[in-house]
Amino acid sequence: MLILGFGDAGSSIIAQNMTSGGDMNPLLPGTKTFGIFGFCFVHNFLVCTEVLQKDVMVFVNQIAEITHTAVAKYGGSANKNLGDAYLLIWKYDDPNELNTTVPFEEKNFSQDNRNCADMALFSYIKILARINKYSHIRKYRQNQGLSGRIENYKVRMGFGLHTGWAIEGAIGSFFKIDASYLSPNINLAARLEVATLQYGV
Repeated sequence: MLILGFGDAGSSIIAQNMTSGGDMNPLLPGTKTFGIFGFCFVHNFLVCTEVLQKDVMVFVNQIAEITHTAVAKYGGSANKNLGDAYLLIWKYDDPNELNTTVPFEEKNFSQDNRNCADMALFSYIKILARINKYSHIRKYRQNQGLSGRIENYKVRMGFGLHTGWAIEGAIGSFFKIDASYLSPNINLAARLEVATLQYGV
């Protein structure tokens, strides 16, 4: 349950707490990490919630299963489930590649980090393919409530990817914590995803 609840971001938090006697202390400093951050969002989620009611949990978890499986298969990890949105990360190891004094087009990215970027993009392609292929997702196209609210309804998702640094750590208090990431680079991935809805792509 700890692994499922905390995910990849929580492994260092759990390790730090285990070495300090086992008492949970969420108020630890974060650590800087580098990666490709993905943000994806289920479009028309408000309508889906209103129409599907209690079955919206099944709907969300069917999409989460597709998303998480593709991301994990291609080297990433799921961090946040926000109902209609997911925060994903593909970590890489070489922070020197993010030297801001060198223009992006002149940076010499390692082949491993290029592969990491390719895997992140490939994960998104696989998610798109599966939500349009799998019969348990395609069945929502025949849902009369959904098609009555949105003409030619089908499950649609928007995606954003951005690379850079983030601070990994515990966010919250002694009452509730989440192991996650904070960074303007994650915010940019989320804003890129919002643009997909604005441009209908």
